[in-house]
Amino acid sequence: MNIKSAENFIARAIALSVIVGLLVYAYPRFLSSFLESPNYNLLEEFKGGNIIGFRYAYVGAWLLTGSQIYVLLKYLVKDFKMRIGLSRWMDLHCMLNITGFTLVLIHAGFPYSFRYWEPFTRLNIFSGLEGLTGIRGILTWLILLAFISGMLTRYSKNIRVKSIMHKIHSYTVLPAFASAVIHIIISILFPTSR
Repeated sequence: MNIKSAENFIARAIALSVIVGLLVYAYPRFLSSFLESPNYNLLEEFKGGNIIGFRYAYVGAWLLTGSQIYVLLKYLVKDFKMRIGLSRWMDLHCMLNITGFTLVLIHAGFPYSFRYWEPFTRLNIFSGLEGLTGIRGILTWLILLAFISGMLTRYSKNIRVKSIMHKIHSYTVLPAFASAVIHIIISILFPTSR
């Protein structure tokens, strides 16, 4: 057992626990969105800040978080020499990510009503926590990059493309989850911020 591997495993488990805690904390807001009656005729309802959009975000976030079980299992197999068949877990990882990604992307309003083509213009770090609401745009672009690189890593036939995309995927997922944590916290603290 490698100390560095154990630290990485524990850090990932703690990070996932934080996201799970935030999603559990946001449950009353999710439940109240189910008690309201949405207007399915308006595209705006599917976006964040609206009833259906909030439902999609919540379920999508759970699916994306659940997909990370594969990553933890990969650590157990590689570094702790546990015997677990990873191929089925990888398929589940991909399926959960595709579904969660689609729901979160609809929640973001991408591309039909996406206000964050230039995400950095919406950030205002000098106006406190509420100034970070613009992180939504960065998060959307990071999720898009993580999804595309993950799909190319999994399904590309070219070994060189797989290698490059795997690195991009690995370096994109962590900032995406960190941005998601900030986004969820800000959404809980400032639910009406647009």
